[in-house]
Amino acid sequence: MMSEYKRNTQEGTPKPAALSGVAAQQSDEMPGVRALVVSPRASVRRRVASILHGQLDIVEYADNCTEAVQRASSNDCDLVIIERALDDADGIDLLERISTIHPAIVGVILGQLENTEDAVRSMRAGASDIISIQSRNAETARRLLGCVKRAQRIRMRDARVMRLEKLCHKLDHARREVSGQVGDLCNDLVEAYKDLSEQFGDVKLATEFNAIVRQELDIESLLRTMLEFTLSKIGSTNAAVFLPTSSGDYSLGAYVNYDIPKDAAEVMLDHLADTIAPRFEQTDGVVSLATDREMDEALGCDAHWLEDHGAMIISCSHEDECLGVLTLFRNQTRPFDAEDERTLSIISKLFGEQLGRVIHVHHRHLPKDEWGSIDPIEPEYGDDDDFLGFDDGYGFAA
Repeated sequence: MMSEYKRNTQEGTPKPAALSGVAAQQSDEMPGVRALVVSPRASVRRRVASILHGQLDIVEYADNCTEAVQRASSNDCDLVIIERALDDADGIDLLERISTIHPAIVGVILGQLENTEDAVRSMRAGASDIISIQSRNAETARRLLGCVKRAQRIRMRDARVMRLEKLCHKLDHARREVSGQVGDLCNDLVEAYKDLSEQFGDVKLATEFNAIVRQELDIESLLRTMLEFTLSKIGSTNAAVFLPTSSGDYSLGAYVNYDIPKDAAEVMLDHLADTIAPRFEQTDGVVSLATDREMDEALGCDAHWLEDHGAMIISCSHEDECLGVLTLFRNQTRPFDAEDERTLSIISKLFGEQLGRVIHVHHRHLPKDEWGSIDPIEPEYGDDDDFLGFDDGYGFAA
């Protein structure tokens, strides 16, 4: 197989790949056309090359069917011009084979059609025109140039489709990125709304609780109000407040009995005052004991008092001094949740602050270092046997 330059030189055919003048100007506006001319006769190839000189970007030649199929398979052709009378095949059959390889190719048959059946076969094979090699030179040139223009339009259309496909891929990628960013933004907004709702809920809870405890300047009333409010938010539960005494230990200040036998409640809670309060007086935040294993790790051998129960314990402090330990516990079948922990944390903080104010009011006539030596005000117990006031030995450590 000879190169294009050698074939053109040997056959005296002008080299069609060179563009100049008007043709070069047209190439800036229209895409170049790559053509394949199939003819065993050098005279036909020279005539086609002369007519299409300057109109093609690339042109290749083939002598027979085998070479034509090979060139069409290895190159992206836009236009194929086939002489029907080939040595080894019918040009119409060859066009059909090439059209299978390149469905969008513009095909031209050079030669005479013997009957209508040949014309139908040519059209079905993909022929855009059938030009007699005996036609006048001007007519042949006009029709061949028309096929070149058709090939240019098809090539331009394919190039536009490719550009649109690339743009579509880019737009789809951008859409996916934007959709992902919008999804992330929505998730962030949901989380922000959730956080904001929780903050509003915390502020509302703190405002509501602070409004009712600020007016309580009696310790017994303060304890009663705090426990009633706590149970209204957390639900039915056992609750106990352990308060420091003047001797440095803790005693039961008040409690609510939910499901403990009445005759065992005070004994159990008095024991827990010596167990729970000293262990958790210096802790920060709510300590949640949801399982028996956690209870054993926190209370050791005293865990049997709260067997099968879950508990929340928090130290109520004011100015870095523990003024009480608040404990809530109930059966593990009704566990405390994270919202209960948030509620207890807010209540305990405000309760500790108000407890400090009450102490200050009751001992304001003495120096602070002598507050622990004063006996507390005796409580007035109500009719509710499940609610206890202060222990008689209650006092505050300095």
